[in-house]
Amino acid sequence: MRSKASPRSITLPALTVLASVLLLAGCASFEGIHQTAQPITKLTSGAVDATANADIQWPLAQWWRSFGDSQLDALIERALQNSPTLATAQSRLARAQAAAGLANANRAPQVNGAVDATYGRFSENYQLPKPPFGIGGEYASQGQAALDFHYDLDLWGKNAALIRSANAQVKAAEFDHAAATLALTTAIVRSTVQLAMQHELHDILQAMQKQRVAIRELSRQRVSSGLDTRVELLQSSANEAALRAEIVQLETAQAVSRLQLAALAGDMPDAANALRRPHLSLSTMNLPASLPLDLLGRRPELAAQSARIAVAIGEAESAKALFYPNINLSGVIGLQSIGLDNLLKAGSTMSSVGPAIRLPLFEAGRLRANYAIKTADIDAAIGQYNQSVITATQEVGEQLARAAALSQEEQANDAALQAIEEAYRLAMLRYQGGLSPYLSALSVEGQLLAQRRAALELRTRRQDIQVSLIRALGGGFHSAPLSVAGSTKNPQ
Repeated sequence: MRSKASPRSITLPALTVLASVLLLAGCASFEGIHQTAQPITKLTSGAVDATANADIQWPLAQWWRSFGDSQLDALIERALQNSPTLATAQSRLARAQAAAGLANANRAPQVNGAVDATYGRFSENYQLPKPPFGIGGEYASQGQAALDFHYDLDLWGKNAALIRSANAQVKAAEFDHAAATLALTTAIVRSTVQLAMQHELHDILQAMQKQRVAIRELSRQRVSSGLDTRVELLQSSANEAALRAEIVQLETAQAVSRLQLAALAGDMPDAANALRRPHLSLSTMNLPASLPLDLLGRRPELAAQSARIAVAIGEAESAKALFYPNINLSGVIGLQSIGLDNLLKAGSTMSSVGPAIRLPLFEAGRLRANYAIKTADIDAAIGQYNQSVITATQEVGEQLARAAALSQEEQANDAALQAIEEAYRLAMLRYQGGLSPYLSALSVEGQLLAQRRAALELRTRRQDIQVSLIRALGGGFHSAPLSVAGSTKNPQ
């Protein structure tokens, strides 16, 4: 009579096998592979202040409303709903979320059910003897109905690392969507600023055109009176025609700007005809006295780069876990019989359960190469993040420098504009009184037009600097990025 195996007789061989497995696992080593780059965590720049109050809420989330133009608000609202660019970013986010769900599913036990029924001839020379002791050589049916399960113990954290990586990828996709939104809104505001400037320039040219018509009529009168020759009359007519051509060019540029705005809003080209002249507020930028470093952290592309560092770290940690044995639990329970009529009988039950151990014995080169690739990906992600930080601080510093110098430029231009307007008034009086030739008046007129253009350019620059600074500081993006400091330890 066979004796029952003692617990000791089962445990000792199992421990021996496990010890051998762990010993062999040491043959594949990841020593010498490590992360070298470190992310920037402190800035020394005049653009931002690491000690400033991080609770500053600037710019606001819907910052474009500060321009006070209802048409602009409506354009952005339509763009946020209809833009193909945002739809593409949203699809990437949905894909990342689905991938994260798949990674999480890998941690749960996997249970599958199967029912099989077959009919055929059994071999005479295999497991079943010939009749009368078996059915070898006979045709018969057989069936199986069973549940099998599989559970990865994940002792070394491979699946957990992949889940962290997938979740970070979701965050990166969310931040990319926010970055696409910011790029779209700033593009619409900038195009609106450009269209507003074109309308103001059109007003300037139209006013100048009226003056040139008046000058042409005055030249005709002076020619009739013998005070001027036809040369001055032809010059005034030529200048009037040249200005008309410039007005036509400007009107074409306005039509192009309206088409650009319609496209940015996700509308068809015919919607451009309904766009009216923008009326933008010239409110001051209301900059905080000091800008905290946290404002740069709210910039969506920086947050996305930070999340991608976490993605790379998770993938590297998962690659590291491949050096260790993969231990799974698997089992099956169900019914199995020869002859479908026997399938539901009590004696047809069957079951099994036990561990499955997979160990990489001769794959050290492949595993090291894979781990080295994933570790290099961390360094690359950190490098991209650091470059983005440097670029961000540079952009903020440039816009702040331009904003600081703009007021002085405007004051100087206002003084020059007042002087040239008075000079033009006097020149026209002298020309009308016959005290100076037309060329003198024409010279002053050219200076006046240039100075008016310069004043308009400065006002446009003020609005453009405001938009550029808002974009450089994240456009009201407040979702906190994944922490970079402390999360980039070498996954050893």
